[in-house]
Order: sequence, then C-alpha cells, then structure tokens
Amino acid sequence: MKKKVLSVLLVLVMLAGVLTGCSKTSGMNKDKFVKACEKLKLTELEIDEMDEIEENVEDGFYFAGDEDLIADKSKIIDTYLKIAKLSKAFDSDDIVSIAFAAKCAGYDDIKESEGPEDVELDGAFAFQMDFGQKDKAEDVMDGIAKLLKQVNIKTKKLTPKEYYVSKNEGYIRFHIDLEKFARIILDDDDLTDSLKDLYDVDIEDTMEDLKGDIAVSVEIKGSNIFIFAGGAVNSEKKVYKDFVKAFGLATDPMSLPMNEEVADDMTELIVSYAKYISKARDAKKRLTDPIGGTGGTGGTGSTGGTGSTGGTGSTGGNPDNKGIQGSGKVGISMPTKDLMRWAQDGDRMKKELEAMGYTVDLRYAGNQVTVQVQQIQDMIEIGCEVIVVAAIESSSVIQVLENAKAQGVTVIAYDRLIYGTEAVDYYVSFDNYMVGQLQGKYIVEALDLDNANGSFNIEITAGDPTDNNAALFYQGAMDAIKPYIDSGKLKVLSGQKDFKDVATDSWKTDNAQARAENILAAYYPSGTNIDAWLCSNDSTACGVINALDKYYKGNYPVITGQDCDILSVKHIIAGKQAMSVFKDTRTLASQAAKMASQVMNGQKVDVNDTDTYNNGKKDISSYLCSPVFVTVDNYKTILVDSGYYTQDALDY
Repeated sequence: MKKKVLSVLLVLVMLAGVLTGCSKTSGMNKDKFVKACEKLKLTELEIDEMDEIEENVEDGFYFAGDEDLIADKSKIIDTYLKIAKLSKAFDSDDIVSIAFAAKCAGYDDIKESEGPEDVELDGAFAFQMDFGQKDKAEDVMDGIAKLLKQVNIKTKKLTPKEYYVSKNEGYIRFHIDLEKFARIILDDDDLTDSLKDLYDVDIEDTMEDLKGDIAVSVEIKGSNIFIFAGGAVNSEKKVYKDFVKAFGLATDPMSLPMNEEVADDMTELIVSYAKYISKARDAKKRLTDPIGGTGGTGGTGSTGGTGSTGGTGSTGGNPDNKGIQGSGKVGISMPTKDLMRWAQDGDRMKKELEAMGYTVDLRYAGNQVTVQVQQIQDMIEIGCEVIVVAAIESSSVIQVLENAKAQGVTVIAYDRLIYGTEAVDYYVSFDNYMVGQLQGKYIVEALDLDNANGSFNIEITAGDPTDNNAALFYQGAMDAIKPYIDSGKLKVLSGQKDFKDVATDSWKTDNAQARAENILAAYYPSGTNIDAWLCSNDSTACGVINALDKYYKGNYPVITGQDCDILSVKHIIAGKQAMSVFKDTRTLASQAAKMASQVMNGQKVDVNDTDTYNNGKKDISSYLCSPVFVTVDNYKTILVDSGYYTQDALDY
C-alpha cells in the first residue's frame, strides 16, 4: 500500500478510535484482568520487554505491574496523567496497580496492502488501573470530558447509554461505523478538498473502501478504571469479540448505534485540522529564504541586522503609533502576570493605547479559564469597543466572545488563535511557520547536510499538542529537514517523528526532560552520538539539556529553541544550546495596539495575511511579525544593544 494512502486510512481510524466511547463492566481489577488475559492465551511481557511488543501484536500480549513498577516509572506516569487531564484526580503515588493487553490480527500484513480494500484488521486492547481512592469518579469523568471537548465532542450530546457519572462510578461509550462515518466525510466538500490537498490522494476512493467498526468503553467503578477499545476493518471481528467475552463487558459498545450528531462534530474538527495544516504548508511558498536572506518586509532577519520593518535589533522596530489619537475603551485580556512575557506585553499595549488617548482595561487571569471568561464579560459590560485576547484555552472563551460579537465588540486574538467561533475579527502573531523554518534550516546549515559525508542522528521535541502554533512550528521545521530524513542523511533512532509522538504537554520543561531521558536510555545507551535535537521552544530545549546533562557524555548536539528566555540565552553563551528564535514581543504588542486603534478610529486595519489561519469557522485576517534567530555570535546585537536584556543579566 502506498504510504500516503495508508496514512490517510490510519489517521481516520485513529481519530475515530480516540473519539469513541465506553461500557460498564463488573468492576475490573488486576486479578480479573490477568485471568482474562490467560483465558485469551496472551503472552505475558515484563515492562522491560516492551521493545518486544511489535513481534507479539499478532498473537497478543499483556503485562501487569504493581506499586514497585509504578514508583520506578512515576515521572512518565504523571506526565501521561497530565496529558489525559486526570492529574487533578490522582497522581502516580496513588496508583496501586496497572495492566494492559492487546492483540491485532492482520498487523503483519498491513505493510503489504496495496489499498484500503486490501486492509484486514481485527484487534482490541484493554487497560486497567486501580488508583486507590474511591469517590473520585466525578473528578476522573471531568478529566475525560475535557479530553472529549478538545476533540469537539460535547458530553451533553451523548445519550444516557453513552454517558453516565455519579459519585462512585461512571462510564462513557459509543460506536463508530466506519462506512457511515466515511459517508459523512464524503458529503463535506470542504473536508474532501482539504484532505486531497493535504495528502495528494484520491480521497473519494479511499473513503469509499473504508468498511468496519470501532468501539471504546471506559468504566470507572470505585477506585478502578477499565478501558476497552477495539474494532475491525474489512474483517470478522473475532479478536474483538473474544476480548469482549473474556473481559466480561456487560454491554458491548459496538451494539450501540453510531451517534451521528457526534460524528458530524468530529467531521467539523477534521475539516478545521485539515485546512489548518494544508494552509500552513502553502504558507511556505510566500516565504523568502530566512537564513541569510531577507527577514520579512524590510532589512535582513537572522544574523542580527535590522528586522522586518526597518528598526534596529530583533524583528525590526515597533510599528509607528505616534500621532494616532482617539477615545473610547479597549480591553486587554492576558493569561497570567507570572510570566515576564505576558506582563510586559500587557503593560506595553496599555501604555501605548493610553498615550493615544484611550481608556484601557488590562486584566490578568492567573492562568484560570473561568477568571478570564469573567474578566472578558466584565470588559463587554463596561463598554470596551475592542478586546485583545491571549486565550488560556481556546474553546473556553467561545461563548463569551459570542456575547462580545452580539454587542458589536471587535475581538483581536493575540499570539494564540482562538478556534471555533466567528467572533474573532483579527489575529496578530509571529509567522509561526517561519519560526520552524528558521530552526530546521539552521540544523541543515550547522551540520552542512548538503555537503557532509555520512549520516547524522537527530531527535525531535515539539510543543503542546493542543496549541495551534505548535503545529506550525513543527511543520515549518519538518519541511526543512524531512528531505534529509527521507534520504537517510538524518536518522531518528527513536523513530519518533510524527507530531503526536514528539509533542510536549503544556510545553513543560519537566515533560520534555522525562521524554528525553527515556529516549537517551533506550536509544543512546552506549555513547551513540546525537548530532542535533530539534526543540520547538526554550522550555522544551531546557528539558532536553537537563536530560543530556544527566545522562549524555558526548558533545552537546545542535539544539534549537525559541523565545530567547534568559536561561536559554545563558545556555547559548555556554555552548549548550546552538540557537533560539527571537520573537520580539515589544513589536507584537505595539502592532496589536496599532490594530486596536485603527478599529476604534474606523481606519483600515493593517494585515499581511488573509488565508493562512482558519479557525474552523472562517479565515482570520492576520498580521504576522517576522522572527529572527539568536546565536552566540549575534546575541549582543539583537538582545543587549536593543535593550531587551542587559549584559549583567546574561552573565552566570
């Protein structure tokens, strides 16, 4: 089967699988779980034998762990609990047992398939965890509901057979008929066009050949969580049915009819994602060569000369807001004051707008979604005509922004695109695809990949999987380095290249470090050299550096970053980090202030991009500032001479 056709099939199957739900059982615990695995004649593996999973998939395998195993893997477990939105309910210290089982018939043959009609898969997996605390069902189900919300599934649209929660138990379950789901996709012209553009395949033929079912059942009872998932593509579902019988599901989730309203919502999400990625790829066609070439709309951008609009240092001076005058109220909603970046951005916008004569209501939400929503509502009620919003979490502000739209308020999304609403009028950010291009091309030039002999090892650490900017950073970088990965000049020994595999929850240093430590232990145990580590920003780069400091004895690889955080600049000076992309937020804040003033004065609003950023409802008119990169050779020019940092602040 061609790789592109297979990728389309698997992406859609996985999306459907992730978005399907659950069924009650009789309170599955570890002992019952192990007995079910023995009944199925699955091979028992130890946790240290996980590299043998692939060779056991066809016949099936399982493993079960106690508190000793959990304590040994606590960092990894806590990381995944955060990703699964369950960290508020419990952490690794609470977990008493954990078990997993899987089997997939047809797995070995899938690589030989020539088209979707040739794929025959029949598989299932089961997962059990005892988290040692009763009366946590509501908290756990709340975490699951948040996960579903991220993929556009609202629990209020589920039937009582599909969703239930009480103090001590809960479940979520439903079933996807792939043939019906494919028909919904084919009926959406926007989606089929976007998928054609994204994968360059005949999507109609691919979807028409898709037949089968997927179902998932998640149950919480007392202190136990049991998750069952499985299905079949062009197969008889024997493995699936055997698992259902062995694990004693009271209700087979596949017996439920497909919830077509939920399937429509899933399609809407896929439309948004496909448009977003395909337009991100198209954006590169408009870029000039950012390394050694021009940096936007003005002077040179990459080696420390003048920036995008002709000012000195970083990304070019601030937009010219002098002489602009007006009156009225402008609201500014920032996520938190705890990070220097947001505090400086909010303060700069406020000062510039007040200097123009506007009354400014600036508020920081302490990274609490409910607080930000209330603050924005307050801004609407006191008569703000424009509100600049850096959203903590996109979906949470949709309703309050709809309220703003109903009152005639103009909304400017600041640095973070807000999805799923027509209430967003403008977007101001940096050219995030270019950020990734700078990082990827820096690696290409630093390793001299076009001329050097031999091959080089590289690993990849991307940003938060729910952050739309993270996908663009990743895509820009991968478009620069993928030709060298495909040719074998760059080798990813871990095999982790897809965005979902390299993403870092919440951009957190600890999460990046835990994953980097696992990669070093598994793939670089005996001094194998790492030549480059693509990191999407400085917090993830710091995590990788921490792991290297702890476990790696060779020279530091070429490590990329973004933001020029003060610690990372120190790492650059010390030779631990090679570069960091600098997005001078002074420029960004000034541009947002200028756009707000233009709206207030009824002037034409400055935008330089009208079709790259689609939020699932419409293309958002945007102004993209141009980034540059900082190295040990130019940090003084870009950061110190421009007044962003003092040299004293950068000294160890």
